[in-house]
Amino acid sequence: MHSKSYIKKALLVLLTLIIVSSSFVTVASAASVPTGKTVQTIYNFLINEMGLNSAAACGVLANIEKESDFNPNLYGDNGSSYGICQWHNSRFDSLKSFCNKNGYSWKSLEGQLYFLKYELETQKSTTGHILDKMKAVPNSAKGAYQAGYDWCYYFERPANKTAKSESRGARARDDYWPVFKLVYNLGDVNSDNKVNSVDALMVLDYSVGKKTLTNNQLKAADIDKSGKVNSQDALIMLSIASGKASIDSYK
Repeated sequence: MHSKSYIKKALLVLLTLIIVSSSFVTVASAASVPTGKTVQTIYNFLINEMGLNSAAACGVLANIEKESDFNPNLYGDNGSSYGICQWHNSRFDSLKSFCNKNGYSWKSLEGQLYFLKYELETQKSTTGHILDKMKAVPNSAKGAYQAGYDWCYYFERPANKTAKSESRGARARDDYWPVFKLVYNLGDVNSDNKVNSVDALMVLDYSVGKKTLTNNQLKAADIDKSGKVNSQDALIMLSIASGKASIDSYK
């Protein structure tokens, strides 16, 4: 018992030292895509509320990035378009009406996501039957490209839509899919093929609200499979890094 208590205290001291020196540690991004709280909220909504797979969600994210840079309060087209999907004219009015009737703020991300779900489910012809198309794409890099292309071509319908659809499809496939696909190695939060203090630091930063993690990173971080990502996971990672434990014990 005393030995275990000593090891735990030593690990906590080591974690403290890591935190103090964290300003000198640089963690490379897995890909050049936004992965902040707003992006993760949209991704989770697409998966959990709308029933899309990861590839389809990547296609939607690539389009929202180009439309609004994930800013729910962005106006476009001289004030006639608004929100994450840049709803235009009558569709902007519909966003306001839906949110007012259902207790949401039309300026909020939550209100816009629920309006998007409502619009896709109830106005299939107007939205180019895009929800059916999104649910039909395979959960693969190819599917991510198709989702990005179709969302732009049938739903957003910008000027020069073929070229823009190709560009957004490529963005979904080449940049979003590698980050958001459900492929991960347990404990390896930063995908460098190691379980070490850098992974532990990322988990600690997440647990205190200093950092957001992608869906893959959260799966990798929950090393004790408790359904929560916290300092206990960080302690386990440090135990593995120091040779006190083996990752095989948690797989």
